[in-house]
Amino acid sequence: MTQIYLLPGFMGFQSFGELAYFRRVPKMLVELLGELGHDRIEVHECPTIPTGSIARRAQQALEFIAAHGGEQAESIHIVGHSTGGLDARLLATPGARLVPGRLEERIGRRISSIVTMSTPHYGSPIAYLLGSLPFRRAFEMLGLLGKPHGRKGFRALARVIELVARADDWTGRTDTFLDTIVHKMLKRTGKNADDLMFKFLSELSNDQGASIQLTMEAMHLFNAAVADRPETHYSSIICVAPPPSSFPFRPADFFSPVRAVSIFAFWALYRVTSAVPRQYPCTALDIETLNLNEHSAPIEITKTSNDGVVPCQSQAYGKVLDIVLGDHLDVVGHFPYSGGDRHADWLPCGAGFDEEQFRRVWSLVAREIAGNIPVKRRAAPPLGAPARASKTSPLKNGKSKSRLISTAS
Repeated sequence: MTQIYLLPGFMGFQSFGELAYFRRVPKMLVELLGELGHDRIEVHECPTIPTGSIARRAQQALEFIAAHGGEQAESIHIVGHSTGGLDARLLATPGARLVPGRLEERIGRRISSIVTMSTPHYGSPIAYLLGSLPFRRAFEMLGLLGKPHGRKGFRALARVIELVARADDWTGRTDTFLDTIVHKMLKRTGKNADDLMFKFLSELSNDQGASIQLTMEAMHLFNAAVADRPETHYSSIICVAPPPSSFPFRPADFFSPVRAVSIFAFWALYRVTSAVPRQYPCTALDIETLNLNEHSAPIEITKTSNDGVVPCQSQAYGKVLDIVLGDHLDVVGHFPYSGGDRHADWLPCGAGFDEEQFRRVWSLVAREIAGNIPVKRRAAPPLGAPARASKTSPLKNGKSKSRLISTAS
């Protein structure tokens, strides 16, 4: 059995009600790999510690993989989005010690490929903002809502959010991020003491290590210590959002307060992420390479280009599969009317990411995984027995083809 594990990023989760982090991805991967001739596939969405340290997140992923039969899998493939890509790299590092014993090595030997998407391999300026005192206090306050004495406050806050979303509906906007939160999460969660939402909120105040570790300086040390596993294939998807104008609003946006707030939030995030410090360059891959025709960059990439959260140069690792025009969350299914359903554009960047692009991105991921599924070798026939012709798929005999060049990690 081939196993695929999906690792969410910073502030990540599995699902709350109908709101999933990897929206429609597991089903799509099974379908795409089936079209490539691989039908013995398991796809698992890993739980995570939303703002926890990379080591703790990697440890939880390792234990989850072991609990779901990873030691018996024919091959393991990990797709990590955002910080989840760093968790995957640490988990696979030869000699890593995350839990007592040799579990890391037993699992690591079975990891055939790691695909990272919008991952801050060389850090992100956003980390400095998240690590500042106001944001740390905000996480702590949110964490209190998950404690037993704070759950009444959570329900009151949920009610306020629902009222604000309804007020915004009067303007004709029914696809804002508040509408998605209300219809797919708040109406179906928070009604019992064991709800995952309360556990998620509690973790925000318990561990905020990732915000410190994602700075450029910390990732410089991470890359010096975390080594690639020789038998594992590493590749990446880079996302780039169009740079917002100095005044990104249209007159109609002011009729929807929620829409205006979300546009301003993306504008602010993009500007913060553009400020890359000179003393810690955020990649080993230069701008000229990213703009080569082989990469088919959808827009010109500069040193300030980013997806609203991670600089483009910081996202390149291993073989670059594609450069996608979209924001940080588009590639995991959070774009307007995803799957024909009412769904919010969490970071309205104006990229126009749609269903066709979503399927194309995950088709590339599926081909990368299929190209790295080991060929199952037949046992040698007894002496004197007639040899049988080997029947293998062309995809299984080599690496998946990419129209893009390979880059050194």
